[in-house]
Amino acid sequence: MWNRQWILVAGLAACGCVAIQVAGPLAAQQNESAGKSDENRDREREKKQERELDVRYTKAYLRLMDVTLEQYQETNRRQPNTIPFSVMQVIQEGAREARDRAQFGEKGNLATAEIYVSGAESELRAAQESLRRAENANRVSAGNVSASQVEVFKADVELAKVRVEKARQLAAESPLSCVRYELEQLREEVQQLRMFVALLREKD
Repeated sequence: MWNRQWILVAGLAACGCVAIQVAGPLAAQQNESAGKSDENRDREREKKQERELDVRYTKAYLRLMDVTLEQYQETNRRQPNTIPFSVMQVIQEGAREARDRAQFGEKGNLATAEIYVSGAESELRAAQESLRRAENANRVSAGNVSASQVEVFKADVELAKVRVEKARQLAAESPLSCVRYELEQLREEVQQLRMFVALLREKD
């Protein structure tokens, strides 16, 4: 009788030990899963807040570009040609690009390469329009636009075409390629600004 009782007690104790050994890792796994779930929720919350802030930013910038464009257009309505066509073209393209970014942001595609394609195509249209105007001016009266300036316009068009190709290629490349693309554009813009500043200093 006592032997059977001790065997029963020993069996229950063994089962308890096994249960503890099994329950320990299971509890740890559950706690770890819960921790990861909390981390994932936190990351998702942060990403959502970041996306919302990005959208607000693009909308605010679009508002600034729209009112700036309206201001210059109003100036030209009051006194025609006060703001040169080339300047108006830059502002109009800037407003259009800001509108594209805001629309992409609302669709949740703010980081897509489509933004780069849109901007590159915009630059191409502007370059082609400048070349077209120069060629038309020379057809009206030869020499209105110098041959060297026409060559500059042609070079701008060729560069803009390559930018469009590069922007379209970014969709299949890594995010780092997008960063490099933007850095290349910034370097070109900085160089252009340096030239303009140098010209302005000479005029002074």
